[in-house]
Amino acid sequence: MSLPSNDTPGEVPSERVYAEYVRLSEVCNDYIHRSLGDIRLFGSIGALLAWDPLARLFEFDTRLEQPVTPVGFLVLLLVIVLVMFYDLFKQSIFFFHLARMRELERVLNRDGDPCVELFHLAGGWPAWFRRYHAPVARGFWGVFYLLVVVFPAIILYLQGYAAWLYVYLPTAFLLLGLHAHCAQRVVNSLQP
Repeated sequence: MSLPSNDTPGEVPSERVYAEYVRLSEVCNDYIHRSLGDIRLFGSIGALLAWDPLARLFEFDTRLEQPVTPVGFLVLLLVIVLVMFYDLFKQSIFFFHLARMRELERVLNRDGDPCVELFHLAGGWPAWFRRYHAPVARGFWGVFYLLVVVFPAIILYLQGYAAWLYVYLPTAFLLLGLHAHCAQRVVNSLQP
């Protein structure tokens, strides 16, 4: 990401660059806290998804009087995917701010000691992301996708709604595949 031509780094006072760097750091921290807070929403949705079917499934002496409705699983899937896309919006904005912070870090580091790269938070994130964060994120999303697809499929099958699998599974694969594709595009924006 380059600076606008009418605002070259040599013409901007270091204090102003540093103030903008601090402001963007605070914005990024806010995005991080709100995005990580979305896990509570995923947990709540997961509890709604799993509680009733599991509770009734383990009541071995009673017959399931009120089976889980396939439409309920579809609605939960849609809500989950909406939250996932909402989180991608926040992540995309966060990565945009990181790209701007990298430019500011270059200016701040150029004005300081040439032997020390003091400002390197945004500049170091892409490498850290690929080496440490991405493997954990892929594991998390892999398990999450598995739970969103496999658990409802098993419950639908066990309750005699096997025909609904022809609706639920393609919908889940389409929506989650679309999310994975969009997430990959957002991650690719991290190029230094």
